[in-house]
Amino acid sequence: MRHNPGDRMFISAVYIRFFRSFNFDYLRKASDTFKPDPWDVLDSDDLKYPFVKVSLEEGVTTVVGANESGKSQLLAAVQRALTGRHIERGDFCRYSQFFAVNKAMAYPDFGLRFDRLQRTDRDAVLQACGKEEGDDFNTFLMFRIGTQQPVVYLPEGSGWSRHPVEDSGPLEDILPRSFEIDAHTALPQSVPVEHLAGRHSTLRTRSRSARRAFVRTIFDNADLFTSPEQLATVAPNLTSAFSTANQPDEGHDKQLALADQLLLKVAKIDRTAFQELLTAVEEGKEGFANGIVERMNRQLAQSLNFPKWWTQDNQFQLQMTLRDQDLVFTIKDRTGTEYSANERSHGLKYFLSYFIQYLAHEPPASGQREVLLMDEPDAYLSGSGQQDLLRIFEDFAYPADPDRPACQVVYVTHSPFLIDKNHGERIRVLEKGEGDEGTRVVRNASRNHYEPLRSAFGSFVGETTFISNCNLMCEGMSDQILLAGMSTRLRRLKTSTLEHLDLNTLTLVPAGSAPHVPYLVYLARGRDVDRPAVIVLLDGDRSGDDARKKLRRGPHGKPLIDDDLVLQLNQLPAQQLTSPRPHGVVAIEDLIPLQVGVAAVKRYATAFLPPDDAEKLSDLQVDDVAFDGDEGTHDALENAAARKLDGFHLDKVGLARNILDVLTHEEDALSDAIAVLDNNFRVLFRELGARQRRALREITTERTTSKIKRLRNSFLLDHPASATREQATLLLEDIDASLDHSVDADDLRSQLLTVRRTFALDEEPRDPIDDFAAFQEALQNLAYRPVNAAQEP
Repeated sequence: MRHNPGDRMFISAVYIRFFRSFNFDYLRKASDTFKPDPWDVLDSDDLKYPFVKVSLEEGVTTVVGANESGKSQLLAAVQRALTGRHIERGDFCRYSQFFAVNKAMAYPDFGLRFDRLQRTDRDAVLQACGKEEGDDFNTFLMFRIGTQQPVVYLPEGSGWSRHPVEDSGPLEDILPRSFEIDAHTALPQSVPVEHLAGRHSTLRTRSRSARRAFVRTIFDNADLFTSPEQLATVAPNLTSAFSTANQPDEGHDKQLALADQLLLKVAKIDRTAFQELLTAVEEGKEGFANGIVERMNRQLAQSLNFPKWWTQDNQFQLQMTLRDQDLVFTIKDRTGTEYSANERSHGLKYFLSYFIQYLAHEPPASGQREVLLMDEPDAYLSGSGQQDLLRIFEDFAYPADPDRPACQVVYVTHSPFLIDKNHGERIRVLEKGEGDEGTRVVRNASRNHYEPLRSAFGSFVGETTFISNCNLMCEGMSDQILLAGMSTRLRRLKTSTLEHLDLNTLTLVPAGSAPHVPYLVYLARGRDVDRPAVIVLLDGDRSGDDARKKLRRGPHGKPLIDDDLVLQLNQLPAQQLTSPRPHGVVAIEDLIPLQVGVAAVKRYATAFLPPDDAEKLSDLQVDDVAFDGDEGTHDALENAAARKLDGFHLDKVGLARNILDVLTHEEDALSDAIAVLDNNFRVLFRELGARQRRALREITTERTTSKIKRLRNSFLLDHPASATREQATLLLEDIDASLDHSVDADDLRSQLLTVRRTFALDEEPRDPIDDFAAFQEALQNLAYRPVNAAQEP
């Protein structure tokens, strides 16, 4: 059960005016219905300039936008609004009409809205405003107009009352504290044991390269140490070398501080253990010292549990190796190879840095809520690494540990991989207008698949195959829209994880139609040895049947995908479903109750048709819908509407989009029908989820080539120069036993027989193999056979 942010005050909106690219809300001011809020009025001139308002989620808010759209400035505004610090004239919007040089320059303005106040929060606000008592309220706004004292607005009737802050102390005690994860400091390659033992700021704790340079200078001049006179000649060089080596290095100090967090806070290794290690090193007790390091490594692995968070390698280990008087960080991956930290990718090093800071973070002792602000944390990280980082943000906002307080998370990004596709409601898109318009917030961005997200990322980022752990091939865009929309809804309703999809690990890929599905699966699965996980959803009609047959048959008679990973909608357990279609579910629209479908048709007509035509469908009722023969729900709805409006065509994508709108806007009126709809999709998601887990299990098992390499390397280690036919036979039997039932494995079994015949392994088993070098080469070719078979001719 995940910890909920619960009953704690949080920032629900940020207000910005005249700050850098944020001028004012020009669209609101230009609206015919514009009515200023009290804080929108400039005190000096009674002019009305509305703030740009950016609403924030209680948990995680994702801010996207093109370059120079104001994303980073939004984070800076949150910090200034919370603290009142760094509010400077130099940050005033340059294209504001109030930016002038013929008088004292003005300051930008900031505000915050807070919701879900508790009694202690209300008491603090009243005390700050010099009020002894007041009506109950669970929200308030605080504004910093320039550098003046904060002003608080409290709800009063249908409006707001203004209250200058007389004592900012109580207010500061309850305001959230902002913090960042340092996105530019990686774990150091090594840490001096002296530093970990508590001896700081000496030459011995400088970086290894600085210490080496100093020692090299001494060794290079060793022949001059024979007399004081000769030493005097190199004294300037030694002094300069010492000064250079002993220079403060802020970057290295930050890296050492990160290592401290890892070893002392996260791994909970006591500093006295490093003091004991230092003593052992200085006294030459290498066995004792290595024993201490081995114990530290065990504690480090247990505390990090890093494979849980770094999905790219479930056998990843971070270890320390003692070299001279330094602990060097090394990394062992799934190949069993050990690397130094600087030999691995920047992505891994920086993700490890984020992860350490996440584990080591301590909430304030005062109990204040916190807000994590991150500016483009995707630097250096691959798509998979960014998805892993999303899970860290999620755990900051909704901790699995019930003892860890939740905090708000606000981050800005250019990357589509840092967009949580399960939560489109978290996205805020900023856009910079022309001329003096400044930054604005794009409304309803998450509901539009194309714009303005295309502009925000610099190019259109749609559903793309093969970017996630698993891909669901479906027939068309309407399937994609309904699957994504219903999954998001059921997740929001906090259904079991078995009853909705994780859209961050499952990419929905519309093929266009059922006949296109087999070729799309072939593109994903048929042309490389590293095949992504794929599951397939098909209609239960003839086209779906034909597509399934082609998937079973595949090119050259080899199946493209395990048949158990294909789901046709008529396979869903009928006893668990309630479908309007008399003959059961065939297409995804057959999961939609008629009450919801009729409401969606009316919405579609209102949005897409001329008003006169839409009016003709305004009285469409469930009783008007009839099923003729094997007609499906979509066709039945279309024909019912066509009887009222001649020539009416119901677009499947349009129907799907409007079904989701009905769930948002008509839930109270159609609650019973929507409950049926929810249940139908929960059944569908249980079936898809089971197939997704099976597909993922298949790709996470050891690959055929890896199995062969492992057995081959072990064999050659035992038999480097020669081997008997009997020993070779046992090796081939081990390889055969390790193979699965895939097409690749069948091909390899055939090749194993060829090897047995070529080297006469069934004859005189105790005799050595005649041409052992050729046998070694045959083993090499065997390991790479699946890869070569997948190459283009």
